Amino acid sequence: MVGENILSLDEMQEIARLATRKALKGYSRPNLSFENLVLGIYHDKECGRFELYIAGEQPEDAIVISEATVNRKTGEVSVKVFLPKKPEAGNPPA
Repeated sequence: MVGENILSLDEMQEIARLATRKALKGYSRPNLSFENLVLGIYHDKECGRFELYIAGEQPEDAIVISEATVNRKTGEVSVKVFLPKKPEAGNPPA
């Protein structure tokens, strides 16, 4: 930890990585090339945000896969996933 009970960027990134990996298990893998996979990192005094996306030729062409937000003081993490969920067993995809 850095300073008084504040998570470092590396600590937040590891928390986000583990939570994102767990969250993605329930979603279908996109049928896209991961050649341009990027991790965008944004942070301030309150939290760190880690956005996993596939870069496009233009910024507006990027495909966001997930976004994890980690509270710098508590380590609490929330993950949003922007992919379709995996179909449940016995239920074909729509």
